[in-house]
Amino acid sequence: MAHKRPAYTLREILSRTKREGDCMIWQGGKHRQGYAMMRQDGEMRTVHSVVAELQYGERPSKHNGTRVTRTCKNKLCINPDHIVIKRTSDIKRRRYHCKNRKITQEQAREIRAKFKAGGWGMGRKLSEEYNINKHTIYAICSNKLYKELPDENG
Repeated sequence: MAHKRPAYTLREILSRTKREGDCMIWQGGKHRQGYAMMRQDGEMRTVHSVVAELQYGERPSKHNGTRVTRTCKNKLCINPDHIVIKRTSDIKRRRYHCKNRKITQEQAREIRAKFKAGGWGMGRKLSEEYNINKHTIYAICSNKLYKELPDENG
């Protein structure tokens, strides 16, 4: 039977980073969505949640109504000064809008048509093309935004 390695300490985890300004960038494994990942206590976890647990003594979980968030928005940053635990109710929900940018009805139609015809990564491509957040693209394409807009076919 294999022996389970003792849990990593905060010092050991932070030693696997590289400084970029105020951020401490994780140099280990990464999730396909870009989050820093590691094995802790026999399970795969995001590194920022492990750091939060070691720093604050509380394991964030949707079941206890807490989430880990960062002040810097860098998915690979694990600087304890940038990591905070918030109550789920305190985290602002994503808003589907464009800062300083209004999408016309014609552009919304174009976005839906291009998204429908496109393949993998089309949300990101359209986000860059129209200079808006990709979540806004998905909201347009799933009729959460511009739901009153008739389809181009009728």
